[in-house]
Amino acid sequence: MPAPDHLTAAAGAYSDARAAIAAYRLAEARRKIETARHHLGQLPRDEGFELGLRIRLTESWLTCDDHGLPAALAQIDAVLREAVAAGRDDIRALAHIQAGVLGARAGNFDEALEQLRPAVKYSAAFPLDDRVRLLLNKGTIGSRTGSLDEAAGDLRAAAHLGSGLPAYRFMALHNLGFVQYLRGDLPAALRLMAQADELEADVDRSVARHDRARVLLEAGLIEEAAELFDTAVKELRLAGLAEEWAEARLDQARCAALTGHTPDAVRLATEVMGDATARGEPARAHEARSMRLEALLLGPGMPDVRLGAEAAELASAARAARRPWLADRATALHLIAAAGHGTAVPDVEAVRCLRRMRASPYLSTRMLAILAQLSTTTDQQGRGRLLRAAARDTAAARSGMASLDLRTAVAIHLAPIVRSDLERVAGSGDGWAALLATERWRAALAEVPSVVPPADAWAATRFSTLRRHHEELRTADPGRAGALRVEIGGIERELREHHWARRERGPVRLPGRLLRADLGAASVLSYFWSGDTLHLVHVEPGFPARLLRVGDRAEVSDLVAGALADASAASHAPPGPLAAAVLSSLAASLERLEELILPVELGTGPLVVIPSGELARLPWGMLPRLRHRGLALSRSVGAWAAGAVRLAGPPRVAVASGPGLALAEAECTAVAGCWAGARRVPAEPAAVKEALAAYDVVHIAAHGQHREDSPLFSSLRLHGGSLFAHELEHVPIRASLVVLSACGAGRGRLRPGDEALGLTSSLLAMGVGAVVAPLTDVPDALASRTMGEMHRRLAAGQDGPEALAAAGDGLLERSFAWFGSNWRAGPNR
Repeated sequence: MPAPDHLTAAAGAYSDARAAIAAYRLAEARRKIETARHHLGQLPRDEGFELGLRIRLTESWLTCDDHGLPAALAQIDAVLREAVAAGRDDIRALAHIQAGVLGARAGNFDEALEQLRPAVKYSAAFPLDDRVRLLLNKGTIGSRTGSLDEAAGDLRAAAHLGSGLPAYRFMALHNLGFVQYLRGDLPAALRLMAQADELEADVDRSVARHDRARVLLEAGLIEEAAELFDTAVKELRLAGLAEEWAEARLDQARCAALTGHTPDAVRLATEVMGDATARGEPARAHEARSMRLEALLLGPGMPDVRLGAEAAELASAARAARRPWLADRATALHLIAAAGHGTAVPDVEAVRCLRRMRASPYLSTRMLAILAQLSTTTDQQGRGRLLRAAARDTAAARSGMASLDLRTAVAIHLAPIVRSDLERVAGSGDGWAALLATERWRAALAEVPSVVPPADAWAATRFSTLRRHHEELRTADPGRAGALRVEIGGIERELREHHWARRERGPVRLPGRLLRADLGAASVLSYFWSGDTLHLVHVEPGFPARLLRVGDRAEVSDLVAGALADASAASHAPPGPLAAAVLSSLAASLERLEELILPVELGTGPLVVIPSGELARLPWGMLPRLRHRGLALSRSVGAWAAGAVRLAGPPRVAVASGPGLALAEAECTAVAGCWAGARRVPAEPAAVKEALAAYDVVHIAAHGQHREDSPLFSSLRLHGGSLFAHELEHVPIRASLVVLSACGAGRGRLRPGDEALGLTSSLLAMGVGAVVAPLTDVPDALASRTMGEMHRRLAAGQDGPEALAAAGDGLLERSFAWFGSNWRAGPNR
């Protein structure tokens, strides 16, 4: 008989359509729906009633993509009325589920959760896949309303019930990772998302990639997030996922705004706003409008006064639409805009909005709330409390992160507050207030020594493979070299992501307020940028702190870049007219830099330099007036004061010489001869890591490579392969002084907040008190002679910065810099 065949065929096509939608293959789903409808049309109405309702519910997903949410909800409402009339509570529950899911896709999360809750009591009678889908969607939507405990419980249950359904288990684990992201546990979020990604599930990964990119964005890994957003946007458009595509484009706008590309951010947000309005989706249009306002208000320059009125209008519209989180955000933007024109007076409702935002799990949202509160606060004590709260919040967000990569990246969300605070103190004329402001932010973003788990077997194996590939690359033919570079890039990406997912054991604590007594007899030069202007706080013992305007970014940046290029060229140029011309150019750049950035008078005591931005790349000892001057380059005055090392007795010293340097052996022999009981250790990665964990002083003479594209894979070339900066994160370092006699080992890549990444910064972050390393290439003979003399002076009890300055006062020798704090050996016994 034909009827059973048609019913079976319709049910099969319906099942295929649902599978296609789950995998985001929407074109295929449309074809299957049409097939199911064709077969149902051959049946009596009562025989195909239930399946017909189910098909119409599934089809509403496609209707939403083709015609917008209102049309889809109308289709669902028609099904709901028929189900109620027929007494089919199971279909009624499925209708609530579908309305909730589609509402969430359009950004109506509170309404969506209200749609899903009535369905829960009917779930026990559902087929397994429907039960899993209900828990999965309810958990996902609950996470967007702030019901995180409820959401986590739903998603764990979905992952457990869906153990035999790979596609649903994938979504449950991935979305549970999203809940951890909302809780602020970024390592756990990345770990769960990686577990989901490892499953062999037949699903389209574009939505998962979008979610992962959002976690990276909140973590401050903007470049990585932007790359993943670009991929997700293309894939979501090809898959026909209009709502997800719109949301991903807004996230692209956020990336552009955070990196200072305001016009791109405004363009993307405006496009999404227009599309959403045309589709009859005011919730998405409101989100896009908020993003556009945020880009304009938090970008450089004075905001247009009309933006404040627009933000207030948006806040009212969002409140009327029962979207409190968006109303809160728009209220904050209104206050920021109004404050720029002196008209911000928060009412009771605005105060409540900002209080709610301060309780958000998102660091970026909490920082926006504090920025709005600062915009409306004139009381200095009140401002101080808010600034301290911002610093504490940022420190807390970093406290669970084992990865140095993550801990440095998250600073980007603090940048607008730091910028606002430094603009204020730059105009105050108060040198000590300016120093305290810069110290506050440098302390909040300081890389305190972390307590992390030891490297696991998987990571050790991947680092070993990475070493082999780098060694093979040195002699590979062009064809093999290309393949090796691809493999190296893949391994580095895996290792970075593996480190991101690891948690730190122990909180990050902020240091106390800097006191004048902490400076002792030191002269302090602390630099900071306000807009494109460089400022200097100059402190001399016995004199008030002075705040000086130093120079413009363009000129300073050009001079630093020119000096670095000339110094590198001079180190390789053979004696002759070319070398003389290069040295003359270098001298001219250094003289002009000195004229710009150094105060007219400097005391004679210890000198501490706190560079900012491009100045962190400068070999300060090359400046003419500092050529014979001992100086320490530190991240902050507080870190310099707190990290000073004075050993009670002679240090335990280890030296190691890497391959390919003609004078490395002689240099290490000379260094070892300066210290009683110094040990020569094999210059192999494992042995050097052991030395860092066992000795007070470790000296390494080797080739160095700074990786500007991936600074934590900067490395020292040793016997048996390279030692990477990333590996140092898992070494329980004892050494208080590490000397890297390796070209360019002092370089670092700057991130927002003057966060630097590289070999030297990794060692300091792991608790080393002082690191000596060159900022440019240095000829081998000069390096060998300078290092030998420095160690001789250190062994005689001279302070570290002075020992380095006296060891070689020639121009190129002064590329070596003393990073961190003062260090002095104890007397020989």
